[in-house]
Amino acid sequence: MRGGIWLLGSSYWSLAFGFVANIFLMRLLTPQIYGEFALGMFFYSLFQLRGKLGLNFAFAQQKAVNGETVGTLFTLDVLLGLGGLLLTAAAAPFLLSLGYSQAVLIVAVVMASLAFLESFLAVFGVVLETNLHFKPGSIISSVVMPVSYIPAFLLAWRNEGQYSLLAQAATFSALSQLVGLGYILYALRPLFRLRWQYRSNLAAAYIRFGATTGIGSFIAGQVTQIDNFILGTVSGTTALGYYDRAFRIAQWPALLLNAVIGRAAVYTYSQLQDDRARLERSSTMMLWISANVAAPVALALFLSAPDLVPLLFGAQWLPVVPILRILLLVSVMRPLWENLGALFIGVGQPRRIIEVSLVQLAVLAVVGLLLAYTAGAIGMAIAVVFAAVVGLLVAYLMLRRLFRLPLWDTFAGPVLGAGLTLALYWLLVRIIGSELPLWLAVTWKIAYAFLGFVLFSALVQPAQFRSRLAYILRLVRKQAA
Repeated sequence: MRGGIWLLGSSYWSLAFGFVANIFLMRLLTPQIYGEFALGMFFYSLFQLRGKLGLNFAFAQQKAVNGETVGTLFTLDVLLGLGGLLLTAAAAPFLLSLGYSQAVLIVAVVMASLAFLESFLAVFGVVLETNLHFKPGSIISSVVMPVSYIPAFLLAWRNEGQYSLLAQAATFSALSQLVGLGYILYALRPLFRLRWQYRSNLAAAYIRFGATTGIGSFIAGQVTQIDNFILGTVSGTTALGYYDRAFRIAQWPALLLNAVIGRAAVYTYSQLQDDRARLERSSTMMLWISANVAAPVALALFLSAPDLVPLLFGAQWLPVVPILRILLLVSVMRPLWENLGALFIGVGQPRRIIEVSLVQLAVLAVVGLLLAYTAGAIGMAIAVVFAAVVGLLVAYLMLRRLFRLPLWDTFAGPVLGAGLTLALYWLLVRIIGSELPLWLAVTWKIAYAFLGFVLFSALVQPAQFRSRLAYILRLVRKQAA
């Protein structure tokens, strides 16, 4: 929980600053530029090797931190980073011959280069996170994030387009590595006193465990990326630009939780895997928190979207609104799926992620291709929602074999609270009307979404809502003390 608080603070700051920064960038950049960047990121993730082996999760499963474990992890990380860069560079001419633009390929190659450079310091971050020390990385990320947008603003103002987005990513990566190196030399000096050695048998063990976890994470990542590939190939980068911005905005609720779920939850579940009672309580609490954080944010965006989008980003982005409203359903489900994925990894069953993700990927590839041809970006959004629902159902059926998940106790409050909030909203719109200044319409709709959700959720399950909220506050006060 302490590690989660640091991650939440860092994530919320990055989210808030990134939110403001992207308002200005979206007013300066075109949908086509965002579409090209999104398609380039798909090819970058497709050819990367580091994430596909999940070495950090394999390292977390063993207890010893010595010269052999550190040296083996370092060597594997660097070699995989180099392999991903070479693979991306080799694929670029082939993709160019298929008709993909040069801008798309530049994005993929630059991001692969950054990933290779980051691999040299990755082992130190893994050691820290394995011991649930999330504070250093959180502080570094919070400091570097605002600075990284300076070159992005300058290039966007000078109409450099695609390079402005790349500049932000490159600056963030370079500064994070430099500041991180300074911290490493100061705080992690004992690691340098170890005699780093590469052990092939240990590397094989890491790869055996990590490959299952990493490939599962890669396939799960493709579930959130293949829609960009299909839509960008079928409908072009301008349509993809609208869809990508809608998807990014829709991810705001999930971003509040994914940093904690993806990092703190995995290591917490790993430590509790032999204590089934505490594991069940921890996972149930995380699911409840996920639902109660994601749902009101999604509600606020859903209600205010027709006014919020033109107010923040300009009227040229209005085609985003219907796509956004559909994708907000995914934003509520995604933290739940991320938590279930972390749970499968923590209890040593990462193959479950692969199985569920393959089902989602197959559904999305078939349904997404069909709907993208017939309905464009809106059709793709509908396909993504359908695939997410199927994935959650399959994951729940698998989870029941591990332990009992009290669905009604966990989700009745958020689901009924959201439904009652929406029902009352339609009545209020008839009374207040829709002819209001944009800023006023956005203000009352967002305020109503949060207040209405909290009120109705508390009324549906008053005892549970009070007890769980009081428990979280007690933990926060202990951390502050």
